[in-house]
Amino acid sequence: MTMKLMRMLVRSLPQRLSFKLVAALATRTQRPPLTPAQAEALALATRIRVGPERRHVAWQWGETGPLVVLVHGWNGRSGQMAPLAAHLAACGFRCIALEVTGHGDAPGRRTRWRCFIDEPAELVAALQGEPVHAVVGHSAGGLAAMASRSLKGLRARRWVCICSPSHPFPPIDVVRKKLDPPAAVVDLYREHIAQQFTTTWADLAAGRAFAGAGPELLLLYDEADRVVDPLEGDRIARWCPGAQLVKTTGHGHTKVLAAPELKEKIAAFLLAEPPAAGSAPTDGEARDADIAARGASLAAPVV
Repeated sequence: MTMKLMRMLVRSLPQRLSFKLVAALATRTQRPPLTPAQAEALALATRIRVGPERRHVAWQWGETGPLVVLVHGWNGRSGQMAPLAAHLAACGFRCIALEVTGHGDAPGRRTRWRCFIDEPAELVAALQGEPVHAVVGHSAGGLAAMASRSLKGLRARRWVCICSPSHPFPPIDVVRKKLDPPAAVVDLYREHIAQQFTTTWADLAAGRAFAGAGPELLLLYDEADRVVDPLEGDRIARWCPGAQLVKTTGHGHTKVLAAPELKEKIAAFLLAEPPAAGSAPTDGEARDADIAARGASLAAPVV
């Protein structure tokens, strides 16, 4: 089915059917090929099966050391995180990079935001109480990991978001650009995404996924990113007092993952001592309790 025909159908079908077509098309994923550097770094890892019934595919670098969980972005794959994971493993960390459903070596050709939210938590649960030193997420992987704190009880001492949007608007932009659906269909699709985060679109846009984060969060963006505006980092930083914001230049949305300065900054952040006593909790428990107590009405200021 050509894009032109799909656009015609989306605009001519009854509203509910048009929405179902949009939602179905938006779940289809692509698998980018590995670069030589990514393949080389991935070759250093061990392929493992984790989670319920061992259905999730993941890659592990190192056997010992503080655990770092890495999550790729939408239409990404763990191989894109491999150079970073290999670098962190060389610094003494044990790294596990998850293949989210419909990506990389994972089964399926479709995915949902709920896969990105649930599957990292399922991976950690399968480790039977092993503490997580850090969760590192790229793009959608970072946003969903932050949401998983309150939705799935995901815990870590440190959090790193690389080129992550403040809320799940990028697929809305893609749908508008490629399919040009009526405004009412876009509204239904927004609601569909928000339901996967068990909240409203307004709360998502106001920063709900990042609520309660602070000094334990590192935000990294690249000025040449054409997928997620680097100003998203500034927006999130204003919601998260004490969070570190670092910007690189000249790499773009995905190539930044292999940038030497990014790898060095993340390693330094993960190796650093936690914030001094009396500052924000590093394990996130007090903050997550606050999120849960405040419930669905929680919303950070709109910036």
